[in-house]
Amino acid sequence: MKTRRFRILSVAALALTALSAPALAHDGYFYGRHYGRPHFVFPSQRVVIVRPPVFVPRPVVVYLPGPVYYAPAPVYYAAPAPAYYPAPAPAYYAQPWGTIGGALAGAAIGGAVGDGRPGAIVAGSLIGAVIGGGLGR
Repeated sequence: MKTRRFRILSVAALALTALSAPALAHDGYFYGRHYGRPHFVFPSQRVVIVRPPVFVPRPVVVYLPGPVYYAPAPVYYAAPAPAYYPAPAPAYYAQPWGTIGGALAGAAIGGAVGDGRPGAIVAGSLIGAVIGGGLGR
């Protein structure tokens, strides 16, 4: 069994070597990259590969003139005609005495009816203020 395994491995190694040989082949010894592509040279031959230089004219700097901005023409407006407004009508405000009196009367009534409880006093005060404020209308 060992002999058979050795033969199979030997044949596999030879096949692998035969298949990978073209991928690893080149035409000499590698001496690096020159002018962007690799080249190979045999050590017995003195070969020098030189690309001719490329001459490019120098760039010419051209300055464009700056942009020109024109200001808009000035605009003159005529003075508006004077406007005459009538005097405002006098404003009359309702007097707060009805609201204050109603609140005091409601607080007194709420305190007497509710035996002095704060909730009854507040409720009577609010109801009295609403009724007293409505009497002035």
